[in-house]
Amino acid sequence: MLIDRRKATMLIGGIAGTLVTGRASAANKEILIGGSVPLSGPGAAIGITAQRTFQHAVELINAEGIEVGGDRYTLKANFYDNKYVPAEAVTVVEKLLADGTRFLFSLGSGNSVPVVAKTTAAKCLQMSMASGKSHLTSPEFPLSFRVQPTNETAWAVYPWLKTARPNVKKIGHMNPSDEAGFTESDDRTMIAEKNGFTNIAKEFFKRGSTDFYPVATRLVAANPDLIDLGGTIGRDQALGCKALRELGYKGEIMLGYSDARSFIEVAGASAAEGTILFDTLAEPQNQKQKDLVDWWIKTYGPPFPSFACTVWDAPFVLAEAIRKAQSADPVQIAKVMTGMEWDGLFGKSRFGMKSVYGIDTTITRPIPMAVVKGGKPVQLDIVPWPANV
Repeated sequence: MLIDRRKATMLIGGIAGTLVTGRASAANKEILIGGSVPLSGPGAAIGITAQRTFQHAVELINAEGIEVGGDRYTLKANFYDNKYVPAEAVTVVEKLLADGTRFLFSLGSGNSVPVVAKTTAAKCLQMSMASGKSHLTSPEFPLSFRVQPTNETAWAVYPWLKTARPNVKKIGHMNPSDEAGFTESDDRTMIAEKNGFTNIAKEFFKRGSTDFYPVATRLVAANPDLIDLGGTIGRDQALGCKALRELGYKGEIMLGYSDARSFIEVAGASAAEGTILFDTLAEPQNQKQKDLVDWWIKTYGPPFPSFACTVWDAPFVLAEAIRKAQSADPVQIAKVMTGMEWDGLFGKSRFGMKSVYGIDTTITRPIPMAVVKGGKPVQLDIVPWPANV
């Protein structure tokens, strides 16, 4: 059968257009990441910081794209408020999993530990900024990664304290009465003892409490040289510190997981003065850190929340693991991430700690130390991760 040349040209053009369109739709794919963070309540300051920082990192990643075979992937992060209430976190994650989300970013032990069995069963890769020990990190949960040093920071901080604060001998501990607090307390007392310190007091409070005076009174009476606030976060840190100082405590106070400037604002400059801030970057030390600070100030204005630095690496690590795995399958990506090394915001970093948890899925990296002086955080030191942990 003969075909008119004009019709043939139109037919060929239509087929070509269909092929191009099909190729374009196949070449652009999206990976959904669900975020379960506290956007209200006592942990809201760090939750909002985490959301903003994570989404900016995703924007930079998407500008370049992630090539997997012949396809170009981008990331899309949707954040939900868990209010730092475990029941809320479970509801959020169940909905995400039901909607097909297979990548989770979770902030807070009480929000991360209760869902890890569910994410594991659904083959969802979970990136948590949370304490939790084997309840969160073990060979039983091969898709669960800790992307922020939490109770593990004590392995680096307590050896540092021996030389940086030689007068500190006796340690008191203040922690919330939940998963994070109990695991932080267990690890920090154990690691402090291994480094020659004496633990003389362990106190717990209900997270979100407004009255810290009973707990603070008992700690002050024990007369420790340093009080480690361990897994205490957000507003609770400031109110706890304020109560200790108002009751006459003159010793050292140490805390982390904070937006340093928000902590100082709530506690008051005089109560916060001299507080040691672990895993807190007060001043940029390299170009990557300067770029992050500059972006935040330009976008949201001062002050820069130091907690943003702890969030920054996670999306980039995920993107790099996708590239290395050449797959969007969370199981294959998790295999690549296990034991993975990268050059992060704080320098050489890796997922390790198999000697502690039985699997290399916990971030290890240098730990910045700061102190409050004159109403603002000031950089003290950058502590290398101990080679034997």
